[in-house]
Amino acid sequence: MDPLVIESRRHDRSWVGFGETGYQRIRSSGGRRVLIADARLQAWVGPVAERVDADAVYSVDVDESTKSLATVGRLYEWMGAAGVTRDTTVVALGGGVTTDMVGFAAATYQRGLRWCAVPTSLLAQVDAAIGGKTGVNTPWGKNLVGAFHLPEVVVLDEAFLATLPQREWLAGLGEVLKSGLIRGGALYERLDGLRLPPEGPLEAWRDIIFETAAIKIDIVNQDLYETGSRMFLNFGHTIGHALENVLGYGVLSHGEAVGLGSLAALELSRKLCGLSPAVEVRVRQWMSLWGLPTVMPPVDFDLLWSRLRQDKKARSDGLTWVLLEAPGAPRLVSNIDQNVVRGVISHLQGG
Repeated sequence: MDPLVIESRRHDRSWVGFGETGYQRIRSSGGRRVLIADARLQAWVGPVAERVDADAVYSVDVDESTKSLATVGRLYEWMGAAGVTRDTTVVALGGGVTTDMVGFAAATYQRGLRWCAVPTSLLAQVDAAIGGKTGVNTPWGKNLVGAFHLPEVVVLDEAFLATLPQREWLAGLGEVLKSGLIRGGALYERLDGLRLPPEGPLEAWRDIIFETAAIKIDIVNQDLYETGSRMFLNFGHTIGHALENVLGYGVLSHGEAVGLGSLAALELSRKLCGLSPAVEVRVRQWMSLWGLPTVMPPVDFDLLWSRLRQDKKARSDGLTWVLLEAPGAPRLVSNIDQNVVRGVISHLQGG
């Protein structure tokens, strides 16, 4: 299968694809290479460091609760001690939290370094490592400090997927679901009856991953800085991100939160955009088959609403939501009445 390539308005390029070619591209980058890895991936650090020809390695404890400016500060200190210069390439090894945070450190250290991603989770391979959004969380919201900084290379290595625990699969499924809904067509239809490994074949997911990545790349090519169509990639994330923040990062995986946020968006779409109720029924069947939750946990709506108002998609004139008229027909809707959202949340909680 051919690699995917992003070419942005700034003429940055990101090669995205499967196989050894990606590692070769990283090795061929000029200057030194340093590897920053999730500390839980020690078994992979040595082999990947060798494959990218890294001459310095740093392992960092990574999760949503440590995806912060304080952790990025420690990365800056290590890069300074390691003698990182403007021609050094930073390689991130890990899941979406790692690629977000290391990408942000690369975007800001010495006003911008080249970086590459070796994503190890489904979430990172289909979404987080692609598209150049980097950043960290704050106590009042997810990914509110960040920068657009495209990686030069994203290596999709199937070896990592073969070892993923079930919860890591669930963490990425929200992005696959979102992509099928906003694009419709072949990916949407292929999600019917699809099972997770080991019940379902890993080979089937290779094509799903490629198609999901291709959708994101196509949208990013049109709108790198999220001023228009790239906002469609936020389907399910408006409530999903707020849930993650209110419940505490890590209580729900990103995929579980986005899945619940997608159900909320589908219900709002039915009420406000005429979406067929059959779409939500179908999506609930997929989520149940995969093991994603379909009932929202108890949450204080007023606190949730306050977090929604601090979302990155909020503007001075209100909050912009991504809804659907039909699969493959997303629509931006602004200023939905608070009581309408309250009713949807109550419905998803079984109220």
